[in-house]
Amino acid sequence: MNTIKIDFSKTVGIIKPLHGVNNAARKTDYGPLLPEFVSLRPPFSRLHDTAGVCGGGHYVDVANIFPEFGADENEESSYDFLLTDRYVLPLCEAGIEPFFRFGTTIEHEPKKYRIFPPESFEKWASVCEHVVRHYNEGWASGYRLGIRYWEIWNEPDGIAPDVEPYGPPNWLGTAEDYYRLYAVTARKIKSAHPDVFVGGYSSCYILGGFRNGHWEEGETLFFDGFLEYITAPDTRAPLDFFSWHCYLSPDNLGKLRRESGFVDGRLARYGLSGAKRFNTEWNVCICDRDVPDRRYEYYVNFRNEKGGACVLAALIEMQGCGIDAAMYYDSQLWLEYGGLFDVPSLDPTPAYHALRYFSELYEAGNECETTRPEGVYALAAAGEDRRRVFVLCNPTGKPIDVQTELVGADHTFDAFIVDSKLPERFFAKVKSGDVLTLPPFSQVIARCGIITRNP
Repeated sequence: MNTIKIDFSKTVGIIKPLHGVNNAARKTDYGPLLPEFVSLRPPFSRLHDTAGVCGGGHYVDVANIFPEFGADENEESSYDFLLTDRYVLPLCEAGIEPFFRFGTTIEHEPKKYRIFPPESFEKWASVCEHVVRHYNEGWASGYRLGIRYWEIWNEPDGIAPDVEPYGPPNWLGTAEDYYRLYAVTARKIKSAHPDVFVGGYSSCYILGGFRNGHWEEGETLFFDGFLEYITAPDTRAPLDFFSWHCYLSPDNLGKLRRESGFVDGRLARYGLSGAKRFNTEWNVCICDRDVPDRRYEYYVNFRNEKGGACVLAALIEMQGCGIDAAMYYDSQLWLEYGGLFDVPSLDPTPAYHALRYFSELYEAGNECETTRPEGVYALAAAGEDRRRVFVLCNPTGKPIDVQTELVGADHTFDAFIVDSKLPERFFAKVKSGDVLTLPPFSQVIARCGIITRNP
């Protein structure tokens, strides 16, 4: 019998803010955030590939905010903040912290428009500094939002040629071009705004990458070159956080530990162990059929019980890794990777529930000691208000019987389940010693000492 032991009397740390997202769920470009998205309470909304409902490209990107690079970056009239303001402000009002990416939206097409190095790195850095000033110091009829995290560019290390037949979709400069852009921009922002956090480089694949036009698998030279550049005496630059992306498959959730361990080791080698480690893009890509178009299967499974169970399993796996925060890609309604809501019904998907369940653990606060068998995922948390909550997850295609051993919680838990029989429904009254059968691709949340959350 598979036994899951949870000791609520022993805390082993805190639940980390791993249930962040990329972007926001809005029905229209100017409408409010979906109430269900707000009730998800993601700690961060990373602003990358940010678009209007019908694909409008006027948000967030440096070239959208500062559309004429030849203009004077010190003049307020050179900037167009309107649509980005209307995207950022509702997030802040909902208590969701924007995680601002400087750079540009990905370009998969055969013609590239905005992924070249800027004509002047110094001027580009000055533009970014003015954007920080607008949102945090009120410049240009701006705000005082206290946005803390500013990420410099996205995936400059490229993507393997078999995935991107038209070449790197995010950066067409050399590796050294990016290193310099990062260093110039990070120094500029930190010198003017010492209380914010700057970082990068949101690596596409930390164990492989392009460097000067050549793709290499393994311990990529791009990462070492970046760390060497920003720690060298003549080119030193701050790195408050290092970010990378980790797209997963159900049979390779261990990739999270492998990559985070690699990042930890490299940061330590260069004296940067104090930098936070952020997984700023992730999802679980499932193709379990022999079909010519794997991506279509990804899009279907992002929204069903297979994707939901694997999302919760990945969140639990990240809790045990050297990852300080993470952002699911993506929460936009009309994006192929937007797996949190069905369209056009806007019903929450199993992936939505996975993030919502993790949000409850996060709000409880303290991670409790948990022992689980191979193939079953479990995580538990306790709050100061005597709330106790735990989640179970079966990301496999077979039912699994588990016996619960609950220590430090005398009450009966109310358990709810999400699986192929949507929507969420009551599952069982659970007390220590009970045997539960977890259906294939299921996720269960069990609570005691807490009433269902208010929106």
